Amino acid sequence: MEGRKNTIQKIGLGDILFSIGSWRMKFLKFLDFFAGNVLAFVLPAQKRVSLDGRDVRSMLVIRPGGLGDAIFLLPVLRAIKQTYPQCQIDILGERRNIHGFLSQKDIYHQAFCYDNREEFKSVFKHQYDVVVDTEQWHFLSAIVSYRGKAKCRVGFGTSHRREKLFNQPVPYRLDGYELINFQNLFSKVFKLPHLEDINNSFHLNQELRHWASEQIPANSVTLFLGASIPLRRFTREQSIKIIRRLIYKQFPVVLLGGHDILRDVGLLMKEVAHPLVRNYVGKTTLEQTAALINRSRLFIGTDSGIMHLACAVGAPVIAAFGPGNLEKWRPQGKEHTIVSEYVSCSPCTRFGYTVPTCKGRFPCMRGLKMERIIDKLMDKL
Repeated sequence: MEGRKNTIQKIGLGDILFSIGSWRMKFLKFLDFFAGNVLAFVLPAQKRVSLDGRDVRSMLVIRPGGLGDAIFLLPVLRAIKQTYPQCQIDILGERRNIHGFLSQKDIYHQAFCYDNREEFKSVFKHQYDVVVDTEQWHFLSAIVSYRGKAKCRVGFGTSHRREKLFNQPVPYRLDGYELINFQNLFSKVFKLPHLEDINNSFHLNQELRHWASEQIPANSVTLFLGASIPLRRFTREQSIKIIRRLIYKQFPVVLLGGHDILRDVGLLMKEVAHPLVRNYVGKTTLEQTAALINRSRLFIGTDSGIMHLACAVGAPVIAAFGPGNLEKWRPQGKEHTIVSEYVSCSPCTRFGYTVPTCKGRFPCMRGLKMERIIDKLMDKL
């Protein structure tokens, strides 16, 4: 790991305390910081073990975190199933990302949730040839892989204590495209073709496509109003400008988002109520959301798991980036457009910790020039 940009700085207590997020999430991160650190310190280091992908009959893939990381795993898992069809893949995820896998039944055998105690316990009853921990920083998933019955454990060696928990630790590029990081991780065991992007990696069945065709016209524009933290979302004023321009141009607007933004969208709808505006916020499953995006002519959203889902279903995307790492998470392909203010303090997110240094001004998102987004939008339409 050479070069200043790829220097991995440790996450400290201050990062957890001052990061943007719920107190429940901070509690889990504190737990990982204290308990995970102690366990990683006392556990003996794993011996180096190599394994050839042709000899792998079963693999457990551990994926904590949000939807975006899960979407980025799909092209890698598809490549493994195509190249090594004998490999049976199980997935251990959590409630907030597992639906990124569940409808993709051609790439996995069983899926388990951390959040379900019985499912979590059942993972340890299986004997896997390989366990791959795809978490980038935290300790507890690495300790789960350590405890699992496997011939070989693979994971990112982002710290000395994390590195010792794996038979095959893999370097992690902090500013590298995340798909390439994941490909490098699995390449310790499997020989895979080079993967360019996540486009068209989330497959939809005909029933979902038919449902979407009955819901919205093909010239619709989908607008995602949510994100994992409020800082990453469009403001109400920014959303209004986009919606009104689309209405003026006579394009149907499909609003998307989760239950966490229902109140905000209720206030927004009072400003933009119109026959061309269709509000699906809090009303669709992940698969239905994917189908609506696939049906639409264009997707607009900020850096989020749903933005990555839009790429994965093959939609052209206009993506606005603020505190997130643009180099790591940007959509790849000429059909996609990036909008960013490229402020000096961005990115302020590392390993899921967003710690702004701008004293609440948030110029990366609040300073987004909507004229630029609207110009890009008109070019696309």
